[in-house]
Amino acid sequence: MLNFVIYIYLVPLSLSAIFSIKSFKNKWAKPYRLFSIFLIVTLFTELFAVSWELFLHQTAYWGYSKSNLWIYNLYLIPQYLFYFTFYSSVLDNQFLKRIRTATIVIFTIGGLCNVVFIQSIHQLNTYTIIAGSILVLIGSLSYFKQELDKKVPALVSKHPLFWIALGSFTFHTVSLPYFIMINYLSKAYLPMAISLFYILLTLNTLMYLLYLIAFLCNNPSHRKQP
Repeated sequence: MLNFVIYIYLVPLSLSAIFSIKSFKNKWAKPYRLFSIFLIVTLFTELFAVSWELFLHQTAYWGYSKSNLWIYNLYLIPQYLFYFTFYSSVLDNQFLKRIRTATIVIFTIGGLCNVVFIQSIHQLNTYTIIAGSILVLIGSLSYFKQELDKKVPALVSKHPLFWIALGSFTFHTVSLPYFIMINYLSKAYLPMAISLFYILLTLNTLMYLLYLIAFLCNNPSHRKQP
């Protein structure tokens, strides 16, 4: 019997992708429109990965392993590069802008080496996830610092970027130590690893719910200038 609970994150992900399209209609700033595209691509990637695991791996024309790790591994590099590029574009942090090109090059080369030579495409690329999670946390923490440093506090709860940063920070704060320890936990404490996985799944669902809230906001300051 299929455990459809593990796919519950697809609901808020689908809704956030759909509602994010308003960023084009309302002419939001470019980083937010790109985030909309990112959500749509992420949704189709997830649907493909789930479909592969359930039925696409075995058809009348081919037969492969049902493991969909290769799909996620291929998406890891562009996924984390987008997060870092998004934050470095939308924030006023000059340090992130200065290191953007070097970070993109180093992370891409490292991720490709990992998927080809180290952990391989058929094993979860935890090294890439760990490095990518650090980049996401740097970006989200830079946003919070930027807001705290303002002399006149703004009502950030109405800003799309607040909800995006909160979602990515909440999920990756927990996922980072999880993926650092996952190989050890899977061998020594498998029940704990499974329990932590469901906690991570809950936080993943929460992250997409917060992304949905971000695109339900309607803040003129985030619109593209004419």
